[in-house]
Amino acid sequence: MLQAIEETTPLSAESVAPWGTFWSVQNLNWPPLPGNINNVPAWDLGGDVYLLDDLDVDYVELQRESAAKGAPMPGGGGGSTNSYDGYGSSFQAQVFTTNDLWLQIDGVTNDGTGLTVTLTIHTPWNDTNLTHDLLYTTSLASPVNWHFLMRCVSTNVIVSGLCEAEGFFALTQTNGNLTVSTNSTAQQLAQLLVPPWVTVTNATYTGAIVARGTFTGGNGCGLPIDSGVILSTGYITNAVGPNDDDGSIAGGWPDNPENGPSHLGQPGDTNLTDLVGGGATYDAAVLEFDIVSTNSFTLQFQYVFASEEYPEWIGSPPYDFNDPMAIFVSTNRVGTNWINSITNDIALVPGTTDVPVSVNTVNGGFIGGDFYGETLDSASPTNPQYYVDNHDPNYSAATNAAPVPEFNIQYDGMTVLLTAQTYITAGVTYHVKIAIADYYDAVYDSAVFITAAPMRCY
Repeated sequence: MLQAIEETTPLSAESVAPWGTFWSVQNLNWPPLPGNINNVPAWDLGGDVYLLDDLDVDYVELQRESAAKGAPMPGGGGGSTNSYDGYGSSFQAQVFTTNDLWLQIDGVTNDGTGLTVTLTIHTPWNDTNLTHDLLYTTSLASPVNWHFLMRCVSTNVIVSGLCEAEGFFALTQTNGNLTVSTNSTAQQLAQLLVPPWVTVTNATYTGAIVARGTFTGGNGCGLPIDSGVILSTGYITNAVGPNDDDGSIAGGWPDNPENGPSHLGQPGDTNLTDLVGGGATYDAAVLEFDIVSTNSFTLQFQYVFASEEYPEWIGSPPYDFNDPMAIFVSTNRVGTNWINSITNDIALVPGTTDVPVSVNTVNGGFIGGDFYGETLDSASPTNPQYYVDNHDPNYSAATNAAPVPEFNIQYDGMTVLLTAQTYITAGVTYHVKIAIADYYDAVYDSAVFITAAPMRCY
């Protein structure tokens, strides 16, 4: 549809039907307009649905014109309450005061595996709410089937893993709650993550039962994943918002028996330890399983890594609370032991071949300062284009800190939606190991949210 539109000239304003459902290119936050009130050219999408060619519309000038016609000005100014082109003053106020919210879209294909889309959000002059939920659809035919992508807390976001080569974006707002459950078995969790033509065997989980499970309602919280599997270094119930704690932990603090253990009492994981420098890891949550596919395809895991170590504990000498995660996919084993290393970890920082996703490899920086009587050094952002801040409620110290919690989850920061993928050959047994752990100490929690397979295309 987009290609067809780009190759054609829009109808002149005079030849466009005066009534119907009109979608705005310039302002995707508006609802569908039932008429072409601004008299601009439009493409006829069929079924009395039109797409306005309003990218070059000067809405400031339209405000002046509307004032001259007696329409209300921004801020509830005076003006006639008579309708303008068939609309009452309340609708005029919405149109002329919303002004200029629109998306600049730059997309590149990834060798046929999907799209990486960079969206620059141009916000209106009077928009004080900088949080917008990004929706996506492949057709504007009524009824429009919008799909949630992510909550945008900055003017530049990255969208990856789109399966279609064309589509439309819209901005809106939602609000909801996260629900988590520990009732699923390792087999059930593994089966959620792969398409139906893949056979799952030998599924095992290593770690505390309270640290793994399923989640739903992610989109309403602002996550780009609505449902799937969650693994954590603490209780998965700690993921539920609001973000009212600067560092949720499994129990009390170290060396304080009155508060109980500061962790779940679980060991670390040697593969994760090797990825981040060889220091000790703790409270690992590890889901492992074998897969065999009836056909060759690209196996994908779309995920979000989140942590309470953000932002104050990134790169904090002499400490190194670099909580890591990994998704290993292997065909190599010695006896019954599968061989895992950075070479078969597919959960890497985008654009790299050997940088695992962790607190220190994706973050928004740290301004430094006093933290509960202890002076912490500042740290420069590392791959901040993949980081989203969620505002530490007691100590907001990221260099790009959100002014308030933007996501209805407990973690103080997270990655954007990332995609780990590898090619799977039909009939070959692969071993999948998804793991996350605390590093240096076992206090602040980290987690990974992984989308359920039916939400992806292949």
